[in-house]
Amino acid sequence: MLNDHHVIPHFLLRHIPSPGTDITFNKSLAAVLIPIIPRPAGYTVLFTQRSWHLRHHAGQICFPGGRFDTTDEYLYRTAIRETYEEIGIMPETITLIGQLPMSYTLTGFNIHPFVGLLDTEFELKPEKNEVEAVFELPLSGLLDRSNYHQLTIQRRNKQHEIIGLTLDKWFIWGATARILFEFMNMMER
Repeated sequence: MLNDHHVIPHFLLRHIPSPGTDITFNKSLAAVLIPIIPRPAGYTVLFTQRSWHLRHHAGQICFPGGRFDTTDEYLYRTAIRETYEEIGIMPETITLIGQLPMSYTLTGFNIHPFVGLLDTEFELKPEKNEVEAVFELPLSGLLDRSNYHQLTIQRRNKQHEIIGLTLDKWFIWGATARILFEFMNMMER
């Protein structure tokens, strides 16, 4: 299992790719924030659970984020804007420290994950129509390969192999689990 104390220096030593202005708007572009919180007992990662009444991905565990909007200018701004809209975390309490490779979803989205360090004085104001719950999981558990497992799901009469993980009482699967798995792999390099 990886030691979570090396996460922040690992990202701080890497150059965050320049956001550029070459982003062409399309409906499949999305960005999420992987919010890392420095707690006395170790780093944690903040997650949301989508409301059960939503039409798509109801009840799923995810990072704050959503679709790119032309007013965002850059994809990292999408992640920060959506974090504020979904859970009320003010942009000035977020320090971007890195970016992971783009991840594709079975539903056709190209998700760009950004890693951000949260000021521990942030205040949560979840949007009740979108967010069922907000919670933290220990980064050390998310970096433990033994918590991950392969799953087979069926979508449109086709089987897909996906990754999932269970930590504490939470079951995470799909794009969020794949992003976390990539995050763990990046930390092992």
